[in-house]
Parts: sequence; structure tokens; C-alpha cells
Amino acid sequence: MKICLFVSGHVRTLFYKFHENIEIIKNKIGDCQIDVRYSFWDDYSVAKKQELDLFKTWNRLNDPWHIQSENFIQPKISIDVINDYFLSHGINDAQGEIESTDIMNDVLSKTNFLPERNGRNVLSSQYYKKNRVIEKYYNDNYDLYVQIRPDILLKNFLDRDNIDIIDLINSKILVVNKFYWYNEPYIGTDCNEMISCSGKKVFKDFCQIYLEEKNISQQLDYHYGERVTGAHINNLVRKSIIDKVFVFNFGYRVIR
Repeated sequence: MKICLFVSGHVRTLFYKFHENIEIIKNKIGDCQIDVRYSFWDDYSVAKKQELDLFKTWNRLNDPWHIQSENFIQPKISIDVINDYFLSHGINDAQGEIESTDIMNDVLSKTNFLPERNGRNVLSSQYYKKNRVIEKYYNDNYDLYVQIRPDILLKNFLDRDNIDIIDLINSKILVVNKFYWYNEPYIGTDCNEMISCSGKKVFKDFCQIYLEEKNISQQLDYHYGERVTGAHINNLVRKSIIDKVFVFNFGYRVIR
């Protein structure tokens, strides 16, 4: 089986334990070839102290949704460093880019979305990146496509039986995480953004939220990532681009 992982946005804690995700996928699927395509910003910072303090508060409420990286030192980042990391941990082929945050700031200055209640308004940069990596690197040579954030750690992945039973490779099925937030299950509205997978009939359209931002922003009275993603999925269902949405508990945690 040929699998391609699409990773985008900020590098975050990619180098901490992302390779364990590759190991889990290989162990669950068995005989497979995994390639990676990525598009990152040239801001390599990880969570600041005040953010970590906030996550610690959330952990007391939502434990163990977020976990803190221990003794993690971000290496000097370059295309070669990123490619070497992937290739040294079982990836067959890695291709990607690093873009200036000047582009990110320009994208955000033109956003269609309103700020979230916490004042942040960064959704458009996230969706720009997901679309960017698709536009640069997508092709239909793979059986399974996975969209995954660089700062999550999986505990589970679909196995061959899961994939065969729902005919994921050949169907118009999207697999999303069982929970869109801690202990909050996907019920057809808000949807988790950290990880999803599908075959070639669905993946490209699903990852191109950026092209649909204006329409989605007008559909919703409040804009945050899980709500926007859920609306986008439902739009694709109405257009028959997606036939069904299946949930799977990837059991992931966000690493800060």
C-alpha cells in the first residue's frame, strides 16, 4: 500500500516524537510505503511559557488531551534537516518547502473569518497551508492519504481490516477523529482538524477549505476551526464529493 502524509503549518514539536506516528502507521498497516509532503512557515517557535501555563490549567480539566514535551530543544531548521528527520525514521520520500511568515501575515490580513472569542484570528493561515501543500505536491499515485498536524502523537491508526471493510481506498469516504475536542464526539457538526484520512476521491477537495473560506464564513455566525471544518465537510456531502464520514479513535494527544 502506498501512503502519503501531508503535514503543514508551523513546525511546532515535529522533531519531538512525530516519528512514533510513522511507526504506528507502519505497524497497523503492515507492508506499506510512506511518503511525506509538507509546507511549513519559517517561524519555528514552540509554545511560550504563558501558553504552557494555560495548557497546564486545561490539563487539570481535560487531562490528558495536551502533554508537554520534556527537555525538547528545537533544532536549527532547514529543508535538509526536515527531510533527513523523515527519511531516518522510515519515510520513503520527503518533499516540502518553508515559506516566509510575511506570506502568512498577508493571508491573515485578507481573512474572511471573524476573531475567535480569545481574540485570535489565524484560521486562514492554517487553511492556506493545507491548500498550499496540496497545490504543490498532490498527485493521485497513492492508495491512502493522511492529513496530520506536526505536533500530535497518535495512539492508534486504521489497520488493513478497517480500510478494507469500508473500502476506504476506492470510495468517497472521509475518516475523521472520533472526538473533535476532549470527550466531545463528532456528531456531524464540529469536526477535529488534527488528523483525517481518505482515498484519492475525497482528499484533495477536503484539504482545500482555503478556496471555500468566503462561502463558509457566510454560513456561520461564529468562526473557529472545528466549526469551519464541520461546515466544509457538510458542504462536500451535499455536493456528493463525500458519500460518508466515518469516525475512528486515533487516540492522539497534542504535544506542547
